[in-house]
Amino acid sequence: MNEKEITILPFLPFSSPRILSTKRIGPHNYEILCILIGSLLGDGSMEKDGNGSRFCFYQKGEHIEYVLWLHKELLIHGYCRENIPQIQSRIINNKLAYYCRFRSFTYSSFNWIYEGFYKKGKKSIPFWVEQYLSPIALAIWIMDDGAWIKDRGIKLCTNCFTLSDVKNLVFILETKYKFKLAIHSAGSLNQYNIYIPKSNFPVLVPLVLPYLHPYFLYKLNMVKADLS
Repeated sequence: MNEKEITILPFLPFSSPRILSTKRIGPHNYEILCILIGSLLGDGSMEKDGNGSRFCFYQKGEHIEYVLWLHKELLIHGYCRENIPQIQSRIINNKLAYYCRFRSFTYSSFNWIYEGFYKKGKKSIPFWVEQYLSPIALAIWIMDDGAWIKDRGIKLCTNCFTLSDVKNLVFILETKYKFKLAIHSAGSLNQYNIYIPKSNFPVLVPLVLPYLHPYFLYKLNMVKADLS
């Protein structure tokens, strides 16, 4: 991900927090949509707010650099407030936990995404997701919910999706990128993970590496020195 100066576009009609969600109607940049939908496949979430919907980004405090990158990408396109996300703390199960988060503005033109991903309040995979599962979306998904399994490859933690949804995602990835994937039980009832074996890395790495934040290189079993 290339570093660049933050240039906000204040003249866009949806770039002010005072604009009503019904006035925020797009059109939306394709890459931004891919980032948002890639995050929904991972840790990202959405919530209804009045007549519109907004995206919510939440990560552990140690992932603050990644959250700052997400915030910058949305900010330069006018999709969120200028307030820089900060590391915060709270008590979870009697332990001090650190986290960082921010939200996008609310858009009535995000409702179709919310309605596609949320059925009866639970995440599901919409039929149209394939067209937004671009390399940058795949990179976001890996950064959010990917885990390097030593000497084996990457596990995508798709626990929140049904087996039918997981099979659909596998079909899309295998068809779109010619991967050879596997579905494994996550160890709990009706929870499943997608595995991307190392044999797929000659195809996977060139796809996602240009978009992967350096902090998350370990998810490809790489370090910064591998880029030099």
